[in-house]
Amino acid sequence: MTYNLLNYRNFTSWCPSSSNNPISKEGYLNEIVNHIEPHLLVCNEINGNNSSAHSRILNHALNINGETRWEKTDFFTNGSSIANGIYYDKNVLGLKSQESISKDLSNQNLVRVIDVCHFFYKDSLLGQNPDTIFFTLFAGHLKAGSSSSDISQRDKATKAIMSFINSNSGIDNYLIAGDLNMKKSQELGFQNLINYSVSSINFYDPENQPGNWNNNYNFKDLHNQSTRDGATNNGCFSGGGLDDRFNHWLFNNDINQGLSRISYVSGSLNAVGNDGLHFNNSIISPTNNSVPSNILNALYEMSDHLPVTIDLDIERLQIGEKEHYSPAVRAWKDLNGVSWVDVSQSSVGGTWRCFDMMGRTIHSGIIRQTRFDLPMLPEKNGILLITIRNNLNQSRTLRLPL
Repeated sequence: MTYNLLNYRNFTSWCPSSSNNPISKEGYLNEIVNHIEPHLLVCNEINGNNSSAHSRILNHALNINGETRWEKTDFFTNGSSIANGIYYDKNVLGLKSQESISKDLSNQNLVRVIDVCHFFYKDSLLGQNPDTIFFTLFAGHLKAGSSSSDISQRDKATKAIMSFINSNSGIDNYLIAGDLNMKKSQELGFQNLINYSVSSINFYDPENQPGNWNNNYNFKDLHNQSTRDGATNNGCFSGGGLDDRFNHWLFNNDINQGLSRISYVSGSLNAVGNDGLHFNNSIISPTNNSVPSNILNALYEMSDHLPVTIDLDIERLQIGEKEHYSPAVRAWKDLNGVSWVDVSQSSVGGTWRCFDMMGRTIHSGIIRQTRFDLPMLPEKNGILLITIRNNLNQSRTLRLPL
């Protein structure tokens, strides 16, 4: 779940605490989270000048009334008055490491940092086999506005993200979540994400609905801002009703095709509280039955954005009589440039398939021994993958060194 919390504990002349009460917001957020029950929560617009705001969400909105499952990541601000806060269910996810992207490609400060969190799935069988599923989350809140300067800042931020990914080729599953503040897919910043010059690392839009999202009825089901009309925006909230798609979940091809044991559940993207019937209206008028009335009120009072959720399928570890894990496999290249694959004994008699990122088969064959070499692979930039399938019909896919 990703959610812009609208100046949580960040008070301004146009948005004072009297119009944006933080204690009330903590209660509303608790209601919303308990209704949605996410395992991962990405928040934007938390007061970046006071780290206690980050902690207060954990201790006053999440871990309350006997709940203890939530944990927070570190808080990176880079001097910005609003920052990202990331929270996760520690019973389901573990944080392997964390860093941030704070500079553009010219080594100038970004308007706001991009949080980079490397998570792993806490499979119940981890005690028997330490291998599990990892994924990397990029959490961002890009510069708002339609000026050439604003658009340029979003361009710089997205290029910095793609450059980071390109320089860290070991990342298999990765996602970006947050308020991208773009009104259309044609904007250069969005194109940087989905049509980068190194095509193998591109992000994918789960609903694949490119176009001019702003004030466009054709995209009414995707809109997630604003929850209010102009008459009820209270000075602090944006008005105009639901007519923008600012908040996103995007992910790479590994997740798009489920190549690395984690995949997007098709059709699960949801702007919570958008029933498709409130284009250019507030979410509470006319009647909205998409969520219970108390949740609708919490969404209306909490922020001028709606939370956006997705579901992900995770392939859990499987323990069989012969082996603790779907095929153990290692791919490597020797000094002579020959690519080799090592597999476990249970994979002998199974099959292997080498393919590119478009799913096209390059080579395939039967596994006849625990170490075998591959036919000559194409000498080209990009990524090739190999899937090993053993006699128990368990499979594993990994990248091949080129």
